Amino acid sequence: MPEELLKKIKKIREQSFDAEGSGYDYKSATKHGLKPDKTGHYPSRIPQTGLLLKGRKHKTWHLTEEGERKAGHRIIKKGNRYFSIKNNSQIIRKIRKNLNK
Repeated sequence: MPEELLKKIKKIREQSFDAEGSGYDYKSATKHGLKPDKTGHYPSRIPQTGLLLKGRKHKTWHLTEEGERKAGHRIIKKGNRYFSIKNNSQIIRKIRKNLNK
């Protein structure tokens, strides 16, 4: 890849993420060791935490919602971020309690 293109990609990835915007949180994805699949697409969430990495205006947000619903998860907003959590009230209470610490 040309050096100029690599610099542009790095700059985009270092920009602050807006959970209400159309971007993707590459910084958090990279921090958690996530990588793109064979098609070049990154995962929508961090499996260990449930943190969603796409902004709500991302062009494939609706696919994330559909996939999380099919997996038995629901999306909640905590602070300025969205999380996908198992649709189990006991687990939801525990996560909310931990997020408030």
